Amino acid sequence: MPTYTDLMKGFEFGRWKVLPERGLVRDGEEEIHLEPKVMDVFVLLASHEGEVVNRDQLVDAVWDGRAVTDEVITRSIAVLRRNLGDDAKAPQFVETLPRRGYRVMKPVVVPEAARPDETASPASPRRGYLLPLIAGFGAVAVIAWYGLKGPKPSDSPELPITSIAVFPFDCLQDQSNQNGHLCFGFAEEAISGLNRIDGIKVVRIRQPNAADFGVDAHGVVTGSVQIIGGQVKISAQLEDVRSSLIVWSDTFDADKNNIFQAQKQVAVALRAAIDGEAEVQVAEVPAPANFAAEEAYSLGRFLFEKREHQATIDAIDQFKEAVRLDPSYGPAWLSLAYTYIIWPDYDLSVDSEAIYDKALEAVADGIKADPSIREAAGTVIGFVNHKRTNWGAAVEAFEMAINADTVQPIAHHWYSRALASVGRLDAALEHIKKALELDPNHPEQPIMISRLAIVYFWLDDLENAARYFEIANRMDLQAPMHSMAYSLFLIRTGRIEEAKIHAKIALEQNDVETKWINPVFDGFNQPEKRQRAIDIVTEMSAGNALPANVELSLWALLGETDRAMAIVRRLEETPSLFELELLFIQEFKPLRQHADFPAFAQAIGLTEYWSSAGCTWSPDRVTCAETGD
Repeated sequence: MPTYTDLMKGFEFGRWKVLPERGLVRDGEEEIHLEPKVMDVFVLLASHEGEVVNRDQLVDAVWDGRAVTDEVITRSIAVLRRNLGDDAKAPQFVETLPRRGYRVMKPVVVPEAARPDETASPASPRRGYLLPLIAGFGAVAVIAWYGLKGPKPSDSPELPITSIAVFPFDCLQDQSNQNGHLCFGFAEEAISGLNRIDGIKVVRIRQPNAADFGVDAHGVVTGSVQIIGGQVKISAQLEDVRSSLIVWSDTFDADKNNIFQAQKQVAVALRAAIDGEAEVQVAEVPAPANFAAEEAYSLGRFLFEKREHQATIDAIDQFKEAVRLDPSYGPAWLSLAYTYIIWPDYDLSVDSEAIYDKALEAVADGIKADPSIREAAGTVIGFVNHKRTNWGAAVEAFEMAINADTVQPIAHHWYSRALASVGRLDAALEHIKKALELDPNHPEQPIMISRLAIVYFWLDDLENAARYFEIANRMDLQAPMHSMAYSLFLIRTGRIEEAKIHAKIALEQNDVETKWINPVFDGFNQPEKRQRAIDIVTEMSAGNALPANVELSLWALLGETDRAMAIVRRLEETPSLFELELLFIQEFKPLRQHADFPAFAQAIGLTEYWSSAGCTWSPDRVTCAETGD
């Protein structure tokens, strides 16, 4: 039976050639990219060739033992089958055994050339540790730096390395992932250092498969971190993938209390190996008052990047702890505010207005403690004012943030969301592109790519929307807004069954009942089932079982414009409960043409904003003369 390591180098399965490290399956000239989790499921099934793999095995191996619904596993199998051209009713590739599990039905063939010999270097780390929101702080490290293990820069291949993919550093002997937040900072610091070298394109890899991101990197940085008691052992290497030569490698020892400084020292050594400098001086940077504050901040960033409900709550607790330990820690205050404002996206049950108040309080306290974050805080202030329909104040704050001496990509990202909410979709597209242009490696990259896909969809550019939705899906993005927007995209393109799956994912993330989805979605494209769908939504509405944005969308998609507009009018007092940008998409055009829409626009300040921005509303869209929207 083939081993996992064998399979990762590639294998044949029926007519398909499977390349897990590149995330694709190939049949002749046809190439199909698989989502990372779908490929992981495929490899696991292949490693048990012909044997049944049960649900618990899948959860342990693919989802690291985390709680996942049966729907998530079923979806992964369904997507795998679809991409292989399989049929669940008459399967040829993957068989479902009710109440037992799944198994592959074709022989798994591993070419001899793909089997590594005993002297081969270890495979690149597979674990996709998430990366920090804001670069860590710390002084110059005091660590033991051992001799260079690989060739010096002068011995490196003649072809220059102009593009480098940096993978997450693996946490060795850390099955409980207690030190994950301490390990991921090594990759982030490496990226920060490499970005200072002219002529080098650096790509941050969150998943183990560079090909998924369209990366054609010359070099790959990998590493590992082992924490035993109070000691840390770090190894890192740079491989030229064109020649399979190790350009640089090194090992480091550090005290755990100096791990944040060690992150910087590893980055310095890597940078020196690339640009040929004998030594690279590390600038002193402010450090928090104590190690505990920095560790809490680091853990908060790690949790923030998970973009999950419970992780978001836990991140807030960690940032609170960081500023309690060091009240002058400006970046921690700012991160606390950032986390507050994304919380309602992951929990529809929270009082978003109260949460936004907390975000503004954190920003005010942070600016008082550290005035250097004032301009960056404009992003938070703009976001909250956008949600509260204070359009003028939102624009003013965002403009401050995007015209600062140092512009954070997240400012353009959230400005894009605000512009979409007032119907300025072309400008929204411009700013999300700018966000990605400023820093293609930003930790918010998956969310930004999702936002790019969503805006293309809103603008009816289905080709680009499909392209970027696919990329975001391969990043295993769990944001409910992404799943819901993709569900709407699938509905428009006639892929109702897939739309059901993604709608369930979006709603389950917010603990919303989903049993109604199948019959209601059937009513979207089957006229004979439309009335039953209407009856179900009516019953759900009477029991207050649907979030306002979901109910509004369902009524609009079922053609019940008056009922949809009634929901819109109820949102005049609390518009933050709804993603206003939905009102400007094709499916909601009847709402924009409804007799009550002008009154709604007036009530939430849109009419006044359009006038002040030089925009007009005619006949069912926003036109802004100065900007060309």
